[in-house]
Amino acid sequence: LYQSLTQAARAKPTPVTEMQIKQGELVAVGGSTFEQTLPLSGSLNPYVQTTVRPRASGEVARVLVREGQAVQANQVLAELVDTTYQAQLAQAQANVSSAQRSFDVTLQDYKNNQQLFEEKFISKMALDKLNVNVAAAQTQLDNAKQALVIAKQSASETVIRAPVAGYIASSAAQKGDTVGNDTAMFVIVNIDSFELAAPVSAEQVGMIRAGQTVQLSATGIAQPFDGVVERVNPAAQGGSRSYLVYIRVDNPTGLLKAGMFAQGKIVLSTSPNTLSVPATALHTVGDKVYVYKVADGKLVKQFVTIGTRASDAIDAAVEITSGLVANDTVIRLDLGELKEGVSVSVLSDAAVAPA
Repeated sequence: LYQSLTQAARAKPTPVTEMQIKQGELVAVGGSTFEQTLPLSGSLNPYVQTTVRPRASGEVARVLVREGQAVQANQVLAELVDTTYQAQLAQAQANVSSAQRSFDVTLQDYKNNQQLFEEKFISKMALDKLNVNVAAAQTQLDNAKQALVIAKQSASETVIRAPVAGYIASSAAQKGDTVGNDTAMFVIVNIDSFELAAPVSAEQVGMIRAGQTVQLSATGIAQPFDGVVERVNPAAQGGSRSYLVYIRVDNPTGLLKAGMFAQGKIVLSTSPNTLSVPATALHTVGDKVYVYKVADGKLVKQFVTIGTRASDAIDAAVEITSGLVANDTVIRLDLGELKEGVSVSVLSDAAVAPA
């Protein structure tokens, strides 16, 4: 009997009267600016991107640019063999000269006969016939001039120029290739500004307005950068039922590149002097929420009333509307169920760091 009682006494757990906790596992509640944010992500697509197709058809005589090269608007990118176009231009110019001479002769003949008519040497019918000839010569001259304009335009289109400034993203033309109106010779991207299309749920899209600021970051870019909501697609995407939000991102430094994946957050609302704790510090029992607070060296279970959550992040800040005051210290991590009233010994993070 004595041995049984002794073994039972030894097996009885020793009550916990003190716990040790690292400084990094605590957080001081303080009044600060509370921002409710919405996470966004997507690829940076050039705001200006164009595919260059020739308006004329023919053989490529030479290509003057390479992929990755910067080009200015109206810069020559390539030239086509223009022998046929130059011949058509020369023929059009000759037709204009011939039509001009014919018109001059017809007009002079009309003027000469007009004087004869005034002196009553010819009839009015004869003069009217000459006037018709002048009109016909004028029409022929006008048609020849229009044909010359077309020939000049066709000849000029054998020179392929950049419609916008930017960089050659792709070049699909080589000397000797035959190209036509449907040939994509070059793709030019302008990286002065980008557009990011990010999907947003139906529950949150109503909080987004044009002009809101978006804080973004991208892999390989040390400094964060800002974007501005430009517009919101009013139609939901098929399948996901989400709405696309279009964000304009300027690139004054040139560090951002087309196709980069960017992620960040949009500030939906801002409240100054707001108490908040990390979401990981909150515990729920039924419909009540509590935190573990350290007060006078003791562990206290403190029930609180919460407000808005900053974002969907695991450790996002959650607004505290009652139950805590500024400078209260709470355990920021979920350490499981803890015993109230035990003494708390706070250790520095360095003291418990592994050797």
